[in-house]
This record gives sequence, C-alpha cells and structure tokens, in this order.
Amino acid sequence: MKPEILPILKCPRCSAALDLASFEEDGREVRRGRLSCAGREAHQYDIEDGIIRFTAGFDHEAVRKELEYENSTYSGSERLTDPRIIGQFPETLPELWPHTCHFGPDFTALMERMDLRPGAWVLDVGTGPCWSTRLLAQRGCRAVAIDVNEANFYGLKTSDILFEAHGVYFERILESMTHLPFRDGTIDRITFNASFHHTPDMDQTLRECFRILKPGGMIGMVNEEFASLRQRFFGAENVSDTGSHHTIFYRDLERSLQRAGFSFEYQVAEHVRRQLARRLSKGLGKVVVKVMEAFPLSLKQLNSAVVLLRKPSANVPNHRSNAVSRAAEKPARLVAISDEQTVS
Repeated sequence: MKPEILPILKCPRCSAALDLASFEEDGREVRRGRLSCAGREAHQYDIEDGIIRFTAGFDHEAVRKELEYENSTYSGSERLTDPRIIGQFPETLPELWPHTCHFGPDFTALMERMDLRPGAWVLDVGTGPCWSTRLLAQRGCRAVAIDVNEANFYGLKTSDILFEAHGVYFERILESMTHLPFRDGTIDRITFNASFHHTPDMDQTLRECFRILKPGGMIGMVNEEFASLRQRFFGAENVSDTGSHHTIFYRDLERSLQRAGFSFEYQVAEHVRRQLARRLSKGLGKVVVKVMEAFPLSLKQLNSAVVLLRKPSANVPNHRSNAVSRAAEKPARLVAISDEQTVS
C-alpha cells in the first residue's frame, strides 16, 4: 500500500481513523506494516505483500464457502499458475476458461460508459486475479482492488505479476464487499465484474456502496447473474453450491437498489452488440439494441446483465424517496448481458 490511500480509509469495525506503521518498503509501496485505529479498542490490521488485511466481514458463511471453493478447485493444470498467461488476462482468459471470452470486451466497454477520469478513486469489488483493476489503473485512475482471497494467480497477490508485466500500480484490500473500509463520500466509481452475485448480503453491500460513493458517483456491474420470471418458472441455473455464487432475480435486485437510494439503468452488453451487428448487419443490429433497451421485459429474459447505478448529486434532496418514485413512474432501462447462447 501507499500512504496516499490513508485519508480515505477508516477502521471497518469502529469507523475510526487509521495510522500507519511501516516495517518494510520497496521502491513502490509499503510491503509490510500495520494499520492501527484510534478507536477505543485500538483495532490493528497487518499489511503483507502490500495488501491491507482487514477481514472484518469474514465471519459470514458465504465468505467461508467462497474461500473453501476457490482454494480447493484452483489446481490440476500448470497453466493455471503460468505467469505468462495470468499476466495477460483478460486477453488470455479464454485459454483457460472459454466461456469467459466476452469478459474482457464487456468490461472495457463498461469503462468507456463510466466517465473515468485520471486521478479518480475507483474501487473494483471482487476482483479475483485483479486484471480488471489493472485496466482501471491503466486509465490513470487511483484504482483499489478488494477481494476475500489473497492467493497468488487467482487472488490479490496476482497484483505483483501484473505490476511487473504492465508497469502499473493499484491498491489491494483483503475484505468482504459487505464491510467496505472507506470514509463516507470518498469514492468516485465502483465496478463489479462477475462478482456482485457472490455478495453475502445484497442490501448491506449496496448500502455500503452508497455510503462511500461521492454525490453523483457511479457503479458499473458487468457479467453478473440475474434472472427473471422465465428463469423462476422454467429453471434458472442455480450454482449456489459452487462457493458463494448464486442467482439474483431482477425484481429482488431492483427493490434492493431502491432501498439503497440508487437510480439505475441497463444497456445491451458489448459482446451482444457485436453479435447482433455481425448477424444482422450493423444498422439493423443498432435498431434491435434500441428496441431491446426500450422494452426492459425483453431484456429480463436473459440470464445476466450489466447495470449502471448512480448516487444522486448533492443538490437532489430525499434521494431514497425520489429513486422509488421514479421507478414507480416508468420502467427501468436494463443493460442486458448474455452468454453466446442467448442471442443464437
């Protein structure tokens, strides 16, 4: 970690300010040290390999299941631990997992839609091997990766491979998405890339995101698992036995977003746009995209979605009631994301 992140951090247990004691540094960051809070109980958090180890939200069963699942299944092939492959994610993701071939293009397109500016604080939640955080850092953002797994090759320690391969830097925090260790109103943007559907508590995660975002701040979700009435009655693929992965229904998501105070919209994912342009022609593909986005019910029949959320600006009073009333007045626009089979 670098000391520059201290002003936006807080103790995730008592919300007190944090002081840094550095034990070992390299030319880039504090590699080993300790953060101590000024609260009555003086909580302490170690820094190891540059990673801040908070872990205040690790007592949830879903976090335990996710760690057990990841640590027990990420084996069986030397390619899974090949730095030459890992260091070039997302371009090389399909070499290990072909079904993720659209993850890179979709996340890149999401960044274009989020008005990322150099120097902005951007939190990448559930980042795994950190390739999405690397892309954010290459945009000039002050990027922060947060995940419950610090393992090399598939967790936060993969950052050292990316630093070497790409000459970038970003912060890393070991913590659950239900306990975001940031002061109120300090984060400009938040991204979720195939991670929100792992949340141990959807309401708490969204409340935390709302709290730490600056007024007018924005969240982008991509490659998530969302389901509609079609999946409810005809069988959504529920893989909740694989770690903390679980299906989230659109109706439940939207209610939770309204409770948190967010306005939201959905748009068609980049890889779906490309497929439509390739199969129908560029012009006709654009027409189909507009039709899909104009009728949210059609988008909700897909298995996954990208969602853009906004926290109201400071000059908008009573944001929660406004968000609910806007949602009641007209349907939300949805950002649809599917796998290759969805548009075939």
